[in-house]
Amino acid sequence: VGATVTPIKDIDFDFRLVYEPRHFSRPDRELQVRNQYYIDDWTTNEAIVDRLSVTWREPFGLPVRAVIGRQDIILGNGWLVLDGTPVDDSRTIFFDAVRLTWDLAACKTTVDTIYINQHADSDRWIEPFCDKDFHNIEQDEQGVIIYITNKSLAKTELNGYFIYKHDEAELGTRPGDVSQTGMAPWQAGDDADIYTFGARAVHDLTENINLMGEFAVQFGNKNSQDLCAAGLNTLATYKFNDALKHEVHVGYEFLSGDNSGTDGRNEQFDPLWGRWARFSELLAYTHALENRPGEATNLHRLNAGVSCSPCEQITLGADYHLLFAQHNTYGGRGIFSADGNFRGQLLAGRMTYQFNKHISGHLLAELFFPGNFYNNAYNEVAGFFRYELNFTW
Repeated sequence: VGATVTPIKDIDFDFRLVYEPRHFSRPDRELQVRNQYYIDDWTTNEAIVDRLSVTWREPFGLPVRAVIGRQDIILGNGWLVLDGTPVDDSRTIFFDAVRLTWDLAACKTTVDTIYINQHADSDRWIEPFCDKDFHNIEQDEQGVIIYITNKSLAKTELNGYFIYKHDEAELGTRPGDVSQTGMAPWQAGDDADIYTFGARAVHDLTENINLMGEFAVQFGNKNSQDLCAAGLNTLATYKFNDALKHEVHVGYEFLSGDNSGTDGRNEQFDPLWGRWARFSELLAYTHALENRPGEATNLHRLNAGVSCSPCEQITLGADYHLLFAQHNTYGGRGIFSADGNFRGQLLAGRMTYQFNKHISGHLLAELFFPGNFYNNAYNEVAGFFRYELNFTW
């Protein structure tokens, strides 16, 4: 439930309240985590303010748009900046931030300067209704982003950026956070200072072909280790521009992994605020078995897909992903094999249907076939299925 109000010209007030209760029927359990906090059959049974901001366009006549407060921020394709609250899945994605977007019209350029101040506990700035002491992230975070967008070249968008992220672990620092096996109610937070430099380009090569590529390198320190990592994300799309809106696409993504043979150094790429279901709802949860929810890394991903609209109301899509790990970091520990690097294969299909202007829905199905990156005891096929209805007024 939310609203945007414009009391005077060029100033907006934005507010939204989210309530997403989740009920687990089986098994009945009660788990103490910290400070008498219990997870029971109702988790996240709280209502949280996930937008509360003011927007001021062209303050004092300057060519800038200022957004101050709790807001959503998505940069590029959301590869590194989209979800500021990954532990609560898709309930919220907000950032507590100040964002200034400078419009340099003469050179067809915009410059985003962003300061982020996130806290692990959901009640840090605004206490939720029926507060469950739920944590939206595993650590307190501060960040600075400079993101430049230039469109001076025909049919081309160029981006360059610098991102600094400072983490102070919150979860994993008190008794009860982590079990004797090292896993448990919550994954531990990070202590880190990460410096990321990156570039992105999107270009319409022809009326049919669109190309996208993004590359980033990282330096700094993470959990008492020197950090040196890199990532690459590419996608080529061919649009047939026919009556059925056929499209095919191919892509490749690389996220460096940690080489266990280099003591004192960590080569594993940190996705920063890109921890969300970018290419798979199912694997967003599976990543937590080796990292944390939504934290895809140590990855080679080859992707091919197709989509079409057989009629105005229906859109169909299918994707195939071939997945590898750069390094077998865990060497036979837990669910992982001693020397395998093949993560497996992912098949995904989706149908969206627009019933009318107020009601839409989708069907989603994913199947994951694990490879030899996992040991035989954890090598079963996994499935994820969802239907959803949206009501819009």
